[in-house]
Amino acid sequence: MVVTNSREMFKPNMKSFNKFFTSLSIGLILVSGEIKAQILFPISIESDLAERNERTGVTIYRGNVLITQGNLSIQADLVTITENAEQITKIQCAGSPASFEQLNITSSIPELVGSANDVEYLLQEQQITLSQNASLSSNGTVITGDSINYDLKNEIWKAGGAENSQKRIRLFIPPKSVKSQNSTP
Repeated sequence: MVVTNSREMFKPNMKSFNKFFTSLSIGLILVSGEIKAQILFPISIESDLAERNERTGVTIYRGNVLITQGNLSIQADLVTITENAEQITKIQCAGSPASFEQLNITSSIPELVGSANDVEYLLQEQQITLSQNASLSSNGTVITGDSINYDLKNEIWKAGGAENSQKRIRLFIPPKSVKSQNSTP
């Protein structure tokens, strides 16, 4: 079979991708609004050890670190929090893997789950970067790759494979009926 028009060949796949991208974008927009609202809640941190340098504004938490704020929780082996005179500016997490989870407020079912060996959250820029073995899932849709960047303010995500290998990103999109079952309590 000879295909003379490559646009015709890709039309069905592009329609599926557009439907997926629209539903993923809507899901991430809703989730990002809830993440932004987290700043109204106090932060609770538990760890085996903590060390603070008052001059630099850096606090390091080691050993089974658990951070909670509202319905958002972060677990990691090592967490470094950087503050300026006024507020927290950056949270860096490392683990095997480090992970975060945001629960649905009404049903306590995870809405957004992410994990990676390194997680960086820039609070003022509203950017989350997952590096090395990164995974992000929302409503049954799963994105994996070497790195995933998520811009909370503009609701934009970018995923990339490892530069030095053949590893590429992977995207899993469940059928609509499975998504509906996963989102129902």
